[in-house]
Amino acid sequence: MRTIIALFFIISLSFVKGQTTQPPNYSCSENNVSIQFISSSSSHSAWNPTSSCSLQQCNTSLNGNNNCLSSSTPCFDYRTINNISYCAPGILCSILDRCDNITQTCSLNNSVCVINSCCSSQAICLPFLATQICERGWFSTGNMTNARSSHAASVLSNGKVLVTGGTSSIYLNSAELYDPSTGTWSSTGNMTYARGGYTASVLSNGKVLATGGGNGIGPLNSAELYDPSTNTWTTTSNMKSGRWYHTASVLPNGKVLVTGGYFSASSLNSAELYDPSTGIWTSTGNMTNARQYHTASVLSNGKVLVTGGNNGSIAYNSAELYDPSTGTWATISSMNNVRVYHTASVLSNEKVLVTGGADNSGYLNSAELY
Repeated sequence: MRTIIALFFIISLSFVKGQTTQPPNYSCSENNVSIQFISSSSSHSAWNPTSSCSLQQCNTSLNGNNNCLSSSTPCFDYRTINNISYCAPGILCSILDRCDNITQTCSLNNSVCVINSCCSSQAICLPFLATQICERGWFSTGNMTNARSSHAASVLSNGKVLVTGGTSSIYLNSAELYDPSTGTWSSTGNMTYARGGYTASVLSNGKVLATGGGNGIGPLNSAELYDPSTNTWTTTSNMKSGRWYHTASVLPNGKVLVTGGYFSASSLNSAELYDPSTGIWTSTGNMTNARQYHTASVLSNGKVLVTGGNNGSIAYNSAELYDPSTGTWATISSMNNVRVYHTASVLSNEKVLVTGGADNSGYLNSAELY
């Protein structure tokens, strides 16, 4: 297997005088610690990373010890036996002390016992000093070119983020790309139509489908495609109905299910399917309830769970399932709370977490699981 070169550092917990060498973006608050970054082909002590460490450092799909990916930053994710996460640089395995095999603890109070799956099955003691170098939390990054709200953001296959449309003092057709490797934004091709309150869906072919929304005059039925390889937009066939504040879900078969929304002073219960292979929209079964500001989540079985929203005046706690194999909807048990403007997230255990939103009385901080 190809040797993967990673960036590591050595920490020496001693009173060392002299020059400390380290990348300019990292600082050490302790004057009596020497930190030196070196190149090594050995494996390091990181575990399986999370997004809060910013980068995917370990490739757990590879066998053996050389399963750690190189990166422009040395931050890795470490986990304790209880799955508590710590963010720190990749430390050379050979310099770290092992945890007690029985108690899974460290003899020094300035270390924490973490799982060491990239080195071996033996847990090791990670110095807390290292966790101060790679801090967790929220950090500012480059500003967008345009201020905007009610826009859409899509993660492309190349890792960049496409932000499109929305509103400021006017409705926007501009689009821009965020590059996570540099933290900067760059303009890309403008959409054909200015739109806000619409959807943007990443298709299996890598293109992005923008549908509907409003432009200050009324709901749109237009749709268009962004091609990341050319940074250009092309129109595709119109939806059968204009709609905004609807949902769009990419199904396992590659088609896009669009549901509900608002048109002509009323909410919609209609749904339609877009076929990327033909560029054609077809009607499918209507939802039980007309709704806007709802959520739609694609489940592991391929069905789509729609929750909450309102019909323009009354908020719902109702939920229903769409079956792509039959094109029909089935009502299921209602949520505990009426919700509109909420979110729904499909978890790794296949449950759906619904959070916040508002009911007919005010805003909510409650959450529930389906």
